[in-house]
Amino acid sequence: MMTKRMKFHSVTRTIAMHNKTIQKISIVWMMLLFTGCNSVNLPALKIFQLESSKDCCKIKENKQNLTIKILEPVTNKYLNTTTIYYSKDKYLLQTYKLSKWSDYPVKMILEVLSSKLDELNIYDNIITSHIYSKPDYTLQSELIDFKQYINSKSYVTLKIKFYLIKDDQGKKVISKIFSYKVPCNSINAYGGVEAFNKSIDLLINDLSFWLYDNTKEQ
Repeated sequence: MMTKRMKFHSVTRTIAMHNKTIQKISIVWMMLLFTGCNSVNLPALKIFQLESSKDCCKIKENKQNLTIKILEPVTNKYLNTTTIYYSKDKYLLQTYKLSKWSDYPVKMILEVLSSKLDELNIYDNIITSHIYSKPDYTLQSELIDFKQYINSKSYVTLKIKFYLIKDDQGKKVISKIFSYKVPCNSINAYGGVEAFNKSIDLLINDLSFWLYDNTKEQ
């Protein structure tokens, strides 16, 4: 006849064996889960940038003996990010999860404008705020709109206001808003970026003529 102590030891051994079985099953399950996760290929993050095309600007003028300083545009808080925004509804902004800008839009716009205007060779010097030199004119700007719209068709908008300031007077000389609406070839992030780059080409061409006309030496 089994004593109480023998019964206790038998129950204890049974519980221990049961626990070991559960542990083994848990380990096998975790290994299978880990293996399954490793076999999933996650989509790669796409990084885009703004670039101007080689022949975007048509201006052909004599070089002016002037130094132009271009400052980084100011903008709303939501554009001070690498997020690419699009809008399907009037009051709603959405973001692409697997597509980003390589830098903030205002920084990319400054880089493209300054390098292209310098390349045009219509001024002695094109400088940015990183260069400590007294300019003849300063070009300030405000980025107002820079996003992709998606409905039955897709397009992007670029809207930016420039202020041209003559530095020896320290006052605003003239201002102008440049606004563009460019259709997208595809309804996705790539289509939006492609259209943004086309809008930048339009801006550079128009801005160069406007800037030159308003800095001509009388």
